[in-house]
Amino acid sequence: MAELTKESLLFERDEKGELIQKDVVLELLPGKPSVRLKPLTRGTLQRIRIKAVSDNPDEKVESDNDVIKAGLVKPALTDEEIKNIKPQKANAIIMAIIATSLDMPQTEVNKDMDKALKAQEIEIKKKT
Repeated sequence: MAELTKESLLFERDEKGELIQKDVVLELLPGKPSVRLKPLTRGTLQRIRIKAVSDNPDEKVESDNDVIKAGLVKPALTDEEIKNIKPQKANAIIMAIIATSLDMPQTEVNKDMDKALKAQEIEIKKKT
């Protein structure tokens, strides 16, 4: 049985205490381009999740933008540019940031998100 270590539980940080950035391949895009990301902490993920599960569609879009703003390091984008990212590319970046933050493969995160969206659609249909 493998022992759980402190190092395996914590995000790596540099000498200034900043989260270590990672170059990550976007597995969900053709050509699999790479970007530089930093993982999101549990607190950041929770704050974004609250917006994501809101009934307000604008807050849901805002939560996607918040993930990109908090996690995408390179290419560096302004808030206005983040709002104008093509949907397929935004989705791939978001999945990569979440996967990096949860220490999971991007394809697994994407499957889990698809299941959650389908469940949410069913709940919406029940309300109408």
